[in-house]
Amino acid sequence: MANKLTDQLTPRRKPSQERSRDRVERILDATSALLGGTPVDKITTAGIAETAGVPIGSVYQYFPNKLAVLAELARRVMEEVDLKTASLIAEDFGVLPWDQAIDRAIDATIEGFAAQPGYLQLLLSIRPTPEFRAITDESNERMAAMLAFHPALQKLIPADRIQLVTRAAIQAANALQDWALSEDDPELRNRIIIEMKTLLKGYLAVYVEERSPYRD
Repeated sequence: MANKLTDQLTPRRKPSQERSRDRVERILDATSALLGGTPVDKITTAGIAETAGVPIGSVYQYFPNKLAVLAELARRVMEEVDLKTASLIAEDFGVLPWDQAIDRAIDATIEGFAAQPGYLQLLLSIRPTPEFRAITDESNERMAAMLAFHPALQKLIPADRIQLVTRAAIQAANALQDWALSEDDPELRNRIIIEMKTLLKGYLAVYVEERSPYRD
């Protein structure tokens, strides 16, 4: 069953030539544009092909079905946002206190997803589904690994526990992130983001500050 599901979410082949890569990008961009005003269950491969300006055969040349297109779009956006956030954090770790670095990372992540309104519908639709669990898990693991590199956390949390701590932090933050992204009211969204920062920093502070259970 797992292999069958993986096959459904896997592109048929990776484009090797520039022309092919451009066509796949057009397909993904068209899907993102459709998500801006069309419910996920109403999007079809025919609609994707028409919006992208390519024959429907081109869609099936690279993707076995609509689900695989959506999965690849999810991967692309999550990787882009994660990369930007990780890059920012890497810069801030050397010059900012850890809690301020966390604030900036959260802001960068929220802004990255909010800048792609079509993707927000996909993100909020797929997060709870088992079909896309592996995709969101990949993103969570990337961000947890990024947090685990923080010198303050590495110094105070045993190596056999740090991955669990950072992964728990990311999982908890995701719930508030999705809530914030789903809100149209800017004031409420900002308040949720503040709570998201409070939750994440409060949890990590248990390990970073004097209250750490691992201090002698």
